[in-house]
Amino acid sequence: MRTLYVIDTNSIISFYHDVFKNVPDYQGSLELSSKAKRIISQAIISRTTRIRLSIPSVVFVEIYEKWLKTEEFARKFYYEIFSPLKQSPNVEVRPIDREVMENLIHIGGNLQNHDLHDKIILASAITLESQLITTDADIINYVHERNLIPGILK
Repeated sequence: MRTLYVIDTNSIISFYHDVFKNVPDYQGSLELSSKAKRIISQAIISRTTRIRLSIPSVVFVEIYEKWLKTEEFARKFYYEIFSPLKQSPNVEVRPIDREVMENLIHIGGNLQNHDLHDKIILASAITLESQLITTDADIINYVHERNLIPGILK
């Protein structure tokens, strides 16, 4: 049986911090746990792992919007991050579909005015009934209060 994890933008940036560290305005990101790093690595590198990563397409929209300001960094991002993710048989890029939108509508509480990208990522985890890899404290608290998904991995 395979284990599915949805991963958010900050976790991708944290995992690939060496790629982002020289980008203007990059001030670091919250550190992922060694378990989260190991799971992401296994999904990307291993051909025999049971771990699968789902990356909501909005993650790439957010990265494009906030980080791909130069052609040089866009190429670096493509070859060092996007391409390995795209080539891994254990990684999927998930579109925003009807079910995600239906779950998005129900996200409220302390996330009512939260970043839309992050709420779509959470809605994707809810739709897939999967664990979420995130360092976002507001999302972590929301999930713990409502028990909407199987768990959070920081």
